[in-house]
Amino acid sequence: MPIGRDIIAGVVIFGQMAACSHPAQLRDQWQTSERQLSFEKWLQRASAAPLIVLGRVLSVDKIGQPQRSHGDAQVKTELTRIRIDVEQEIKGAIPANPMEFYLFELSEESDVGAGVPAYIPVAGQRRIYFLRAEAGIYRSVGDVARYNLEVWNGAHEPGFCRGMSPGRCVSELLLVPVGIADVEAFVSGLWPSAYASGILSSPENTKELLDKLRKYPDARIVKGASETLQMLEQWWPSLKKENVHNDK
Repeated sequence: MPIGRDIIAGVVIFGQMAACSHPAQLRDQWQTSERQLSFEKWLQRASAAPLIVLGRVLSVDKIGQPQRSHGDAQVKTELTRIRIDVEQEIKGAIPANPMEFYLFELSEESDVGAGVPAYIPVAGQRRIYFLRAEAGIYRSVGDVARYNLEVWNGAHEPGFCRGMSPGRCVSELLLVPVGIADVEAFVSGLWPSAYASGILSSPENTKELLDKLRKYPDARIVKGASETLQMLEQWWPSLKKENVHNDK
């Protein structure tokens, strides 16, 4: 029986991963141009990642010495290993759970700051991570900056994303409330969550989810959703025109 091309391709990829699997081979991806990278642009870049997961950070280990960035000699970075418990597979399939991935943090020895909010991983954080494979291991699609999305919502049931597009899944993980432990934090995170939802899914889908939040049995969430809807119309004016049309 002939061997299928997909099987052959899988064997080749596995062989490449096994033959080259040491984090010391990684180089940081930081570039000076990333200081001007808008939230929208990095989200669009990150959405192309082959593996997107929601996970809780279990441990953070710095495993490299501070080194000057290959893309910005004034910045020093430090290779870091992050171990997470994966709650949801949003895109792609994880190799194991818990899983590990790598990124380069901004080093405390850096001559200058990143010029953008730097990501400082801490155990207990819940984030949506955008990952890719390199040198037989997984790494963040970007380094130094916050190439991830913070999640203030509670944990959905395993397999919640099954059958959804990645963008729709991210939207619902962020904006469909479940087991919210800290309502104030959830409300304070509605603006960035809604903006990310609008970019990765659609403004219309985001509006639909926020409209549902306006009926939630907590006045703080209702108020936050109403205020976020107003911002949504500023970010995407077409929504305001649509509302005017629907009111007629």
